[in-house]
Amino acid sequence: HLLSVRASTLGFAMRTVCWMQLVLALAALCCSVAIPLGRHVDGLSNSKLSVHTAMGDKTWQFVSAAQPRVIKILDNFGDNPTKIKAALPGVVIVGRIYLPDQPTSGDPAQTAQQWWANVKDTVLSTPDVDYWEGYNEPPADADALKWYTQFEIERVNILAQNGRKASIGNFATGTPDITQPSTMEPFNDAIKAAMNNGGIMGVHEYSSPIMSSCFDNTTGEGWMTGRYRKWYREILSPAGLEIKLVISENGIDNGGCGSPNLGGWTQYCSYWSDNYGRSDCAAYYIEQLAWYDSVLREDGYVIGATIFQLDTPGWDQYDISYLDAVSSLISYMNGV
Repeated sequence: HLLSVRASTLGFAMRTVCWMQLVLALAALCCSVAIPLGRHVDGLSNSKLSVHTAMGDKTWQFVSAAQPRVIKILDNFGDNPTKIKAALPGVVIVGRIYLPDQPTSGDPAQTAQQWWANVKDTVLSTPDVDYWEGYNEPPADADALKWYTQFEIERVNILAQNGRKASIGNFATGTPDITQPSTMEPFNDAIKAAMNNGGIMGVHEYSSPIMSSCFDNTTGEGWMTGRYRKWYREILSPAGLEIKLVISENGIDNGGCGSPNLGGWTQYCSYWSDNYGRSDCAAYYIEQLAWYDSVLREDGYVIGATIFQLDTPGWDQYDISYLDAVSSLISYMNGV
């Protein structure tokens, strides 16, 4: 009996040693595959910030150094999406084709067909764009939203029939009127259509004089930035319509939060110095964007936010490369 007990004890000890060796081996393996600071397990940035761009050298430097999770391209497609995907497998690319006219009257389905006639050559020749926007900052009052809902449903279906996906909505900051459920409810049909066809939604969120203006830290919601949370928490999530979201433009712009409405962020340098004691304009802007990122990262349905703008001619007031702010943005994204 004593011999049996000793043998049993010895067997237990040997099994314990084997398990310990296995645990140590797994620990060593995990440590040997270290994930760089500021990188998710997929190799992309932990930050949800990125840029809205018409492509250029500064954008390529940003893509290479920051490795963003999402990027929005305006017009300048060519082989740029393919090259971005090659460099960053897993990145989400949103595309917008500028159109001088955005008709919002007549038959919405026929209007969506006309939209397709105008863009189909570019869309079909650019398969590496994941989601295609339609109208930019459409009217969003009650009657307009009903028309736009039907337009977006048809656009979703057209894209799906051609093997492409839509980014619906892309409403201007402060719209639609989320305090009126009866106004918002019709657009749920467009959201359902997009979700059924693998699409996403886009909204724009700017604020000023700083990005957290009109944001309530108690509720974690805002009327300009963080406004999307009101829509999701009060309407979409309870209805099972938690569609994936890209904040397809964001940053500093005119708003209704006691702002002097000076324009883009570059116009606020003196104002921030005089009123907030911050003479380091670019650094202060990046701090504000980092705050916004902290909000976005709490919401799993948010894919990311594209800062307006980089390498987009004609919009210098918003240029994230001014005062080399883009380098500070990259440093933040690599450290978060």
